[in-house]
Amino acid sequence: MYVIKHLKILFCLLACATSVAAQTTYESLRAGDQAYDRSNYSKAEPHYRRAAAKDPSNWNTAYNLGNTLYEQGKYADAAKVFEQAIANAPDTRAKADVLHNAGNAWLKQNKFKEAIKAYENSLRLRPGDPDTKMNLQMAKKKNKEEEQRQQQQKQQEQQEKQNQQQDQNQEQQQNQEQNQQENQQNQEQNQQQQPDKQPPNNAQKLKQEEAKRLLETTIGPEDRKNAQKYRSAQQKKAPRAGKKDW
Repeated sequence: MYVIKHLKILFCLLACATSVAAQTTYESLRAGDQAYDRSNYSKAEPHYRRAAAKDPSNWNTAYNLGNTLYEQGKYADAAKVFEQAIANAPDTRAKADVLHNAGNAWLKQNKFKEAIKAYENSLRLRPGDPDTKMNLQMAKKKNKEEEQRQQQQKQQEQQEKQNQQQDQNQEQQQNQEQNQQENQQNQEQNQQQQPDKQPPNNAQKLKQEEAKRLLETTIGPEDRKNAQKYRSAQQKKAPRAGKKDW
């Protein structure tokens, strides 16, 4: 709950004006003030706006219009109007009140640094005001909480970014290992499909020698007998060497 500084319009000063424009401004201000006192802020706003349009330099009009906008929750518009009122405020007390309410309008928008600045400027003009001190402490507390929240969010985003990078690196490494395995499998398949182009190794030589011995041991007795008969027949056909007859 923020304390709002209210200020009654000085009707006596406005009543001294004799011009028609001043008379119309006075009537708008009085109608707006009556609606404001009944907490009918939406009805008070157009009256204050008409008065401000006719006399932009009147700080009371801007101040009351700013309070009316604030009470309706129009905090951004209220802050702008309070800035106009600060520029035309006649004394330190008036400026301190406007700065206090401007700080409230900034605080409602969660613009804590702007609120802190407005409260501090108000306290420079009126150092002992307890409401401004209380609101200033509240603004500083909320600003600190917001800075901590932003810092935590930043750290969380950095951690998420690091985790993402680690996941990407791990995925790349897995893809490289998979590609290496596939290349190795392809090479092995190519070697199996082209055995003739490879020189025989020791195991193949041993198999060939074993096959030769097996072939030799499988010759049966009949084959050996036939081989002996064949050799005997060949020996009988060969002519004997005789003595020369000369």
